[in-house]
Amino acid sequence: MGDSVLDNFFWLETPSRPLRVQLQETLGKSRDAKVRQLQVVNLAVDQMTTFDFEERSASANPWDVYAQAREKVDFEAEEDKKYMVDQDGIIRSVKNLKSLNNVRWVILSLGGNDVYLNSGVKTRLINSLVPGSEGVRKEVAKEFGARLKKVAEQVQKAAPDATLVLVVPYQPHEEFSLLAGAPINDEGARIYGDFLGDGARGLERQLLPDLVTPMVTEILTLAQDLDCPVIDLSQTFDSSMEEHYGTGEIGRVNSLGTPWSGAEPSDVSSNFIAQLIANAIAQGKKTVLYSGNPRQEERGWSLRVKEEVNDWILAEDYRFGGKTRSRLSSKPGKPMFQLDAFQSFALGAGLVIAINSALLLQGNNPLFFDRSEFEQQLKSQGLKVPASTTSTASK
Repeated sequence: MGDSVLDNFFWLETPSRPLRVQLQETLGKSRDAKVRQLQVVNLAVDQMTTFDFEERSASANPWDVYAQAREKVDFEAEEDKKYMVDQDGIIRSVKNLKSLNNVRWVILSLGGNDVYLNSGVKTRLINSLVPGSEGVRKEVAKEFGARLKKVAEQVQKAAPDATLVLVVPYQPHEEFSLLAGAPINDEGARIYGDFLGDGARGLERQLLPDLVTPMVTEILTLAQDLDCPVIDLSQTFDSSMEEHYGTGEIGRVNSLGTPWSGAEPSDVSSNFIAQLIANAIAQGKKTVLYSGNPRQEERGWSLRVKEEVNDWILAEDYRFGGKTRSRLSSKPGKPMFQLDAFQSFALGAGLVIAINSALLLQGNNPLFFDRSEFEQQLKSQGLKVPASTTSTASK
């Protein structure tokens, strides 16, 4: 249940082999007969957030692109061709879960799109880079934690006999920006010389862990309260490997016409997710954090699963997208990389400037600018609204 970490067919090089299929195959190889008998059902829908998990409308957060694409994919199972949508056009994830029988495990992935798609959350996190405003990101994290806790409570009521598994999302690929996107043109081909975009990606790569670590800590804390396992993809995916994201290579477009994305799993990393989930199920209900150490071999990729006790010490030392702070320390209690207030602000300001420059050159709205609100103000003053402009990226 949740977002495109689990509903990832649209972005894969091989759309007919989404996580549901790969997980079903992985469970089928288990030595445990009870695990082999489990049937995997996908209730996740791309772009899901904690804001609309209970009820998601197509007008507020549309999914028609993914629904239409599902009908075009040659899935072996009929269930993979459609989402579970009520007659009134609303996706009710909790209701859909309640309609299933004998649910034993629920894998829940939420949070990535709260940052990626919600402009309010995104703006507040960037504003938290201003010296003295660090508390803002803690406020954002606490609000996220409250929403996630509510979702977890609803899931438990809908499937009281099921064990919940929470998911920490992966770090985006180093050449992808949550704000500036990937270095590709309108046709999905790779472009070079995108200096502004590259600058934004570099700055974001430095800042993102500090911005979202408090949110991930909320996931770990909730898992402690629920006595359930957590799968940490931020410490599993290699953010320098294109093969771990999207279609597997920048510039590669899949059969649906979908270009590479550095914010989505790939065929390879979907298998990592399947292995981690299967391992969590095989180990049973435990308050632990699972991650993986991927290794490329001649016959393909392998994954060594790592297990850590999820306690207050882990949550205190945790850092999104890498080793824990304690393991990065060159001296006890002192991280190897740490920004002071001015450096943090300077990087944040540089990020906003670089991103806004790139967005303006592409004909898009700059960050923190609401075009519709601006146009309403012009109309109220009796002024003419300027025509919208579009531009084509360099081929």
